[in-house]
Amino acid sequence: MKDLQFDIAIAAPVVRVWDCMFDPIAYRDWTRAFAEGSYYEGHWAAGRRLRFLDPRGFGMEAVVDESRLHQLMALRLVGEIREGRPVADSPLAREPAHERYVFAPTPEGGTRLVVQLQSWADGFTDFLQASWPQALLRLKALAESTH
Repeated sequence: MKDLQFDIAIAAPVVRVWDCMFDPIAYRDWTRAFAEGSYYEGHWAAGRRLRFLDPRGFGMEAVVDESRLHQLMALRLVGEIREGRPVADSPLAREPAHERYVFAPTPEGGTRLVVQLQSWADGFTDFLQASWPQALLRLKALAESTH
């Protein structure tokens, strides 16, 4: 496992950043950095399952471990999905990875968003290090655009 962290300052209130991050339409926009046409199925609520997918049905399944409105979202990645079906021998099934999104208001009325990841494969770590900064810049643009 390897720990990664990304953070960004966004000139928009925490409520706006939270809404842009988890809104189904906005999510499709800012997650293009990971795969064009990315979307999710499920609910961002503690104990609920989410599926993060691309248009071909490839992606991951997660469980929401903790959700504190406008403060924190913590996920446990528990499996891979290929062509819409769970992968039986996924390394995540044996050793889940974790993602945490921490939202903090700034004195100027903006938001500091910190994304903490625990990656399970070095090859995937390279992908995350390349993709997350792009995704966060797009999220920033979305949150600031209608503020």
